[in-house]
Amino acid sequence: MENEKICVLIAGTGGGGTGMELIKSFKMAKHEYKIVATDMWENSFGLMETPYRYVIPTASSPEYVDSLIKICKKENVQAIATGSEPELKKVAQNSKIFEENGVKVLLNSWETIQKCTDKFRLTKILKSLNIPCPDFFLYEKEGDLSKIKTFPVVIKPRVGGGSQNVFLAMNEEEAQFFTKYLQKYGFDPLVQEYVGDYNNEYTIGILYADDGKLLTSIAMKRLLESGLSTRQTIIKSNKKYVISSGISQGLIDDFKGIQEMSIKIASGLDINGPVNIQCRKTDDGIIPFEINPRFSGTTSPRSLVGLNEPDIFCRYKLFNEIPAKTDYKYGYVVRGLVEKFIDLNETKNIPRI
Repeated sequence: MENEKICVLIAGTGGGGTGMELIKSFKMAKHEYKIVATDMWENSFGLMETPYRYVIPTASSPEYVDSLIKICKKENVQAIATGSEPELKKVAQNSKIFEENGVKVLLNSWETIQKCTDKFRLTKILKSLNIPCPDFFLYEKEGDLSKIKTFPVVIKPRVGGGSQNVFLAMNEEEAQFFTKYLQKYGFDPLVQEYVGDYNNEYTIGILYADDGKLLTSIAMKRLLESGLSTRQTIIKSNKKYVISSGISQGLIDDFKGIQEMSIKIASGLDINGPVNIQCRKTDDGIIPFEINPRFSGTTSPRSLVGLNEPDIFCRYKLFNEIPAKTDYKYGYVVRGLVEKFIDLNETKNIPRI
């Protein structure tokens, strides 16, 4: 069975997201995969990467899970992974349904995902583990901004993942604007200390399952001079402040202390799958500021240097297989844009389920 082609479904395969990271990684695997791609858009980049493709309802649709189950049965899918936040949540919430239909879910539990995507709750857990964290507080009313000790600060939704709706406020006026902006659109704003220097930012991938029975770690020191890897950049008094995007590039090397801290975090959060940790190295130590319990925008660069997290986790879930070696190459991984032409007739022929 281990030598047969494994069928894996990637739900959510837009060009700039985690779905494409997964597709690229499974294509790089030593073992050949049959990749089934689904998306809500017929012109999704990822749908053009495999002949097994379907347009399905949005993750918020009542038909979403049924559509995926139908595809899993039709294509004999053995494992499913997700490429977007809405689909991550919906598949995790319904993981039992997939498992009952013989499909392994390549995600953390819904309980773990909830714990990690609530940034306020997560930071309190990290403090209980004696992990240094940025100062933070929940913004509820105007007077709360008096709690800010120094500017700039990072303002983000309490619940969420990635760099969406994350803002850098350089003064109280901007902090007031961004907190009100998030509240206007239904978010609970979290105000977080801006820590460290952008030249010392790292992104770390940990695979941690069954109390460390499966364990891999890899770290990248990020290059944040490129517009591709930055979401917001502000220069004030000759100092540069940066909010990174989800598109990582940089140096993969042996960053032992940072990787050890990340393993401690994964263990303390009861991770049972992939987790991505962003941190900065400061005079006060290594400080994590973002944790996402899923595969990330650095998944394919990690596969490129020899640590293929999706392949490793899929084979572990299906066959209880643990790789004998998890070493990888050291060096820089840089990225660019890739264009793809999609014929109109091709999109019309994609099945809708």
